[in-house]
Amino acid sequence: AVSAQVNAAHERLSSLVDGMREVSANIAHDLKMPLNRLQMILEQAADKTASGEDVSAELTDARAESQHINSTFDALLRIAQIEAGARKARFIDLDVGPIVETIGEVYADVADDDGKSLSTTILPDTKWYVHGDRDLLMQMLANLVENALRHCPPGTAIGLSVTRDGSHVLIHVRDNGPGIPAEEREKVFRRLYRLDASRTTPGSGLGLSLVKAVADLHGAAVTLEDCKPGLGVTVSFPAVRVPEA
Repeated sequence: AVSAQVNAAHERLSSLVDGMREVSANIAHDLKMPLNRLQMILEQAADKTASGEDVSAELTDARAESQHINSTFDALLRIAQIEAGARKARFIDLDVGPIVETIGEVYADVADDDGKSLSTTILPDTKWYVHGDRDLLMQMLANLVENALRHCPPGTAIGLSVTRDGSHVLIHVRDNGPGIPAEEREKVFRRLYRLDASRTTPGSGLGLSLVKAVADLHGAAVTLEDCKPGLGVTVSFPAVRVPEA
């Protein structure tokens, strides 16, 4: 029995080490391009300094790029931690209704300021229990709403809702914006992937990667659909029985 426990512990440790190596390699790969951009900016500044030219624009660009690298690194590290499954020990049975309601309230004013609308639909006196981590689910839903706000033009209507389909709880975020071409929908879950049409908008290209990582950790499925017009994102969680009072 002791040897079996030792072997099991050794396998878990080996798996963790392999996972950390993969995470390190992924982060190094994903940061290579922004680091190259920063290096080019600094080289331009060095050339201008040598010739006595003003480098204030390059310094501003370098500061912005370094901030982008820091935020990208933080997001990549968070995704890696989620994918490693460390947060699973904190899972509890919880009602996602209040989470959806909170996100809807927080972002309604943001949408209004952007000339868009955000409506939230939750059936009253209904519980939507899943097994999960409240903070991660909040972050996942915030990312979905922020993604819709960021990539949709003024006048767009965004809807946030929860439904039940047999043994699953479904969270929906739908909009009537430009949508995503069918051939691009699977690609948007890749780290740092950005559509050509969104390259001029702020963002790291990690929002939907984090959504996918959180969904995978919870055993949930993420699907994208054409709302004609717009995009619909549905996250389907295995439902758990409502705890007895």
